[in-house]
Amino acid sequence: MTHARTVEGGTCHVFVAFEAAVAIDLDAAERRVRGAGRAGLAAGERNAGGADIQPRPLRLSVECAATEVAGHASLRVAQATLFDFGAISVRLDIPLRGDAAALPALARALVGNAAFLAAAREVADKALDAIGDAAQRPSLADGAEDYAVFALPPVSADPRDGLQEALVARILRAEEGQLAAQEVADAASAPVCYSPADAAFVDWNGALVVDARPHEALAVLEFANVELVEMRWLDDRLDRALDAAHRAAADSLRGPRILAVQTGGQARRIAELQLDAAGLFESVNNALKLFGDQWLARLHGAATRRMHIDDFERSVLRKLQALDSIYGKVRDRQVQVRAEILEWIIIVLIAVEILLFLK
Repeated sequence: MTHARTVEGGTCHVFVAFEAAVAIDLDAAERRVRGAGRAGLAAGERNAGGADIQPRPLRLSVECAATEVAGHASLRVAQATLFDFGAISVRLDIPLRGDAAALPALARALVGNAAFLAAAREVADKALDAIGDAAQRPSLADGAEDYAVFALPPVSADPRDGLQEALVARILRAEEGQLAAQEVADAASAPVCYSPADAAFVDWNGALVVDARPHEALAVLEFANVELVEMRWLDDRLDRALDAAHRAAADSLRGPRILAVQTGGQARRIAELQLDAAGLFESVNNALKLFGDQWLARLHGAATRRMHIDDFERSVLRKLQALDSIYGKVRDRQVQVRAEILEWIIIVLIAVEILLFLK
């Protein structure tokens, strides 16, 4: 298979995920936005087990300006998908045409593309405005995660017909130049397939899906990108919390005893952050239910490995444990100091009673 391939009917889906609110009431949001509907993994021929995202996210169409990149332009309608744990995923679609050999240049231009990130942020802001108070404490985070999925229809019984491994690897790695054989093998040697007529290649910068019905694969990859932005946002937030917790612990353990009592407010904030972080972690990790569907589970597993989501999850868990340890030490110090103060109060009261008795 050395012949070139012409792309007809393909689409590049650019997903940009944001942390947008503490939580989103999807039922209330659906009532507010006309035309909005629930998105998910429909049970069918490929999803006989009924795997899905719970609760099913809300998807709405948002008008936006076309954004041009590398000779391509996005459509004027974007899709915003809202998740109950407060994330928003924006999808900008770019119709593909021409020689597949030009796709690496497009992939390269899309990595961290400022125009697409700005367009996605505008769409997310419009979505937040549309749902109003259905979003709890809405605030679009500065950071975002972008992920490009090239969805191509198959041209023959072999999904890789006209797509040499070297070209696939260059698309995935967003590299216009040639890659070493080891890099090509790492990027393109392990596709996730459901049937002989489809294949999904997943990597850090993006994915290539050759499939006549890519909807399930797109939903799983979109959710994986949302998982990544949530884990990175939570990891950063825990970094700041650990710094504050270390300072509170130092004040409590090494400073005057009175500071141990005064750090009670900080201890409560640490405990609140622990609960919020643990709740968000569980909400994100329990949302996608892939039991009984091995193909979707393999696809999600590939995305988790390539995006290093499992590394971020381990980092978040370690930091939650560290916060728990610091909180315990601060609380123990407070209990100790308060017990000492109570003992001194009792001693003083006894001394006063003795003095009054002797008078």
